[in-house]
Amino acid sequence: MAYEVINLLCPGCGAPVDTSVKKCEFCGRPVIVTSFNSVYGMSTPEVMKYKNEYQKVLNDNPDSSMVSSALGMCLLKLNMYDKAYEKFNMAIEEEMDNSEVYFWAAVCLLKGKRPFITPKAVVDKAIEYTTTATMLETRGIYYYFLAYLKYDYYTMKRLNVEPDYIEELENAMINNVTIEDMNMLQQVLKVEFPEELSI
Repeated sequence: MAYEVINLLCPGCGAPVDTSVKKCEFCGRPVIVTSFNSVYGMSTPEVMKYKNEYQKVLNDNPDSSMVSSALGMCLLKLNMYDKAYEKFNMAIEEEMDNSEVYFWAAVCLLKGKRPFITPKAVVDKAIEYTTTATMLETRGIYYYFLAYLKYDYYTMKRLNVEPDYIEELENAMINNVTIEDMNMLQQVLKVEFPEELSI
């Protein structure tokens, strides 16, 4: 899909802007959220403003993968996992080369629950999405999430999977997973990572 410039109101201050600019010239906030880090530190009321503006824009531009992805990030921050997953999938249909969309879609599949208590088909789908993300971009946090999925589901249930969580953890370290990324993921997942996944 070709890049399309869309007019909207800045979700931060309400000024008229368009998607060709990254930051609002009036308030300095991002116009379109392009990574979860952008919404991670926002307050709930601020995230709600972004969510509401993106939803309005999507009503007029339903094929905008950029806005679908941004809305998905807001919905994930608000723990609206099913709706976030739906928006990430819409973004994937339009733009199949965005690794973050696959990764956060995988996170949504867990719905804030441990893989151990999640059905195997859902865990396998999360692994599939995250593996796709690693093929598009090698980021340590992607491999760390794979290690967590495989440890908490397969290892804890004494099932075999290749590569196993140890190999995924090694890939995470090779690809420079950061403590900040791990802490953010842990908070989004609403879990405490086991000692076996310590780096």
